[in-house]
Amino acid sequence: MSLMDSNLRLRPATLEDAGQLNTWWNDGAVMAHAGFPDGLGQSLEQTRQAIAYWESARGELFIIELDHVPVGECNYRILNEHTAECGWKICETAAQNRGHGTRLIRLMLNYLFTDPALQAKTPIYRAIWDTNRNNLRAQHVYEHKIGARRLREQRDAWQDQRGVWQSSVDYEVLKSEYLR
Repeated sequence: MSLMDSNLRLRPATLEDAGQLNTWWNDGAVMAHAGFPDGLGQSLEQTRQAIAYWESARGELFIIELDHVPVGECNYRILNEHTAECGWKICETAAQNRGHGTRLIRLMLNYLFTDPALQAKTPIYRAIWDTNRNNLRAQHVYEHKIGARRLREQRDAWQDQRGVWQSSVDYEVLKSEYLR
């Protein structure tokens, strides 16, 4: 199953995507926001195992494509009966800061809140995620374009792989508010 919005497509990640995901996940520039400024240092086999995990998880891992070219990845994981935790990143620099992030977040939230098969299996009423406190552009998108609610700011909540303290901002969107 794929999710589409014009030239933007979210499709399930497969083992054929392992090479691309491995490249992104091992790139410190791509992964710094998540606490890995040196990349994950993950083998191709470990990336394949991560993809296989998502096939059995209560959630999905997607590849983000623009005009049929992979530019990033996103996922959701069902935490409990009604809440999904989301994550997304556009990994290719050329595709960043062009409004695609707003579109992909809306595509993901629309899927979580309205897909008949997903709602029949596990009704989702709340989506949550976090971002690095330094990612001001993402915070602007979440608060002003998506309508997400800032739940809390966690200062010096964790250390990245180099030992630098990082802070994060937690967000939520409720289905009842998002679909008005």
